[in-house]
Amino acid sequence: MELKPYELKRIEGRLDSPADWGTWCRIGRIPPPPAEVRIAAGGGRLRPGFIRPHVLLGYLLVAPLILLGLAIPLGLALLGGAVDAVHRAFSATVREKARREREERKEKEERDAAELTAHRLDETFDGDWNGRAGQLLLRWYGMSRYPRRLLLRTDTQLVIAGPRGRVSTGTLRKSRVLERIPREEVAIETPLPERSDLNRLRFQDGSWLGVTYVQDEGLLGQLSF
Repeated sequence: MELKPYELKRIEGRLDSPADWGTWCRIGRIPPPPAEVRIAAGGGRLRPGFIRPHVLLGYLLVAPLILLGLAIPLGLALLGGAVDAVHRAFSATVREKARREREERKEKEERDAAELTAHRLDETFDGDWNGRAGQLLLRWYGMSRYPRRLLLRTDTQLVIAGPRGRVSTGTLRKSRVLERIPREEVAIETPLPERSDLNRLRFQDGSWLGVTYVQDEGLLGQLSF
């Protein structure tokens, strides 16, 4: 998920000083702010922009090729799975084992969900629209309609960057600095070490914004809203 050194080098010219670390990230769905808060902030958008029709047409033309490439190995896997299923159907021991595995998987999912809730990692931000994180959220998609952001760390700043609008290719090349935050005013927290993709930007005033580290997924990544 972290940017490679040559990728950091490509964006270096847009920063005040070289970045020693960077990654793509996204935020959760922005909850509706109170009407007066949104108006005071200029009434900016709260969702990423839509894909332009001609770009969507390109995706539709490319999609069959992608699906064809996935269909062949998937078909073989399903065939093999069907054969295995026949064998399992005649084995009470295997059926019992599969039942236990399903129960254990469900219990783990429930424990994981409870842990995320306990640490508030299922929330987009701390809830205070007047805090530093809340004010940043109100500007988030006004600065850029692209659903992902670059987090870049220099010796003095945490920089948030990204393309100004929805783009289909060249996301790194088209990224521009959107926000500069002095390093002493923000810290990156990882509440659950085993889930290093789930993080928070914790600001000096105590407010926080949840960010999930992701891959920049190119064409397929453009389809998310």
